[in-house]
Amino acid sequence: MPPTMNRQDSRVRAEEAFRLRAVGRTWAEISQTLGYRSRGAAQLAVRRLMDRTPPETAEQARAQATEGLRITKSVLFATLADAKLRGDSQAVVSAAKAIADMIEKDARLNGLHAPSRTEVDVNVNHDATAIINRMESELLALVATRPPQNAIGGTIIDAEVEEIAR
Repeated sequence: MPPTMNRQDSRVRAEEAFRLRAVGRTWAEISQTLGYRSRGAAQLAVRRLMDRTPPETAEQARAQATEGLRITKSVLFATLADAKLRGDSQAVVSAAKAIADMIEKDARLNGLHAPSRTEVDVNVNHDATAIINRMESELLALVATRPPQNAIGGTIIDAEVEEIAR
């Protein structure tokens, strides 16, 4: 059976079938809406389209999602302004939360929450003997600043005892 339409029209119809499937339409609905002979013919057209169409890169998907978020934020800002003019505080709060959610999604999508890489270089240039010598000198300096103590632990007081005549 010869083709009923040219290649360009066939591709446009397959793209429309793909879009309809993406929004939840059944293959039967798609085949009836777009004039395919059967559900299988609609499925085959979409499968062939997907085989011929290279997948988008991560950067292309990110740009497309970012643009969608930008449009959504724009609509939400208009909704926020309308709610403010009407004095509908509940709608203002709802729109503000939705806007904040869109901003958060956009930030995550574009890597603004990614941790920054920090490189720490730990080099120990001292050997154990040098550390012990330094600690010993610091302890001796500390002991030199303290007042002398007797064996019992009290401070030594230098004094003479004199008897007083009564």
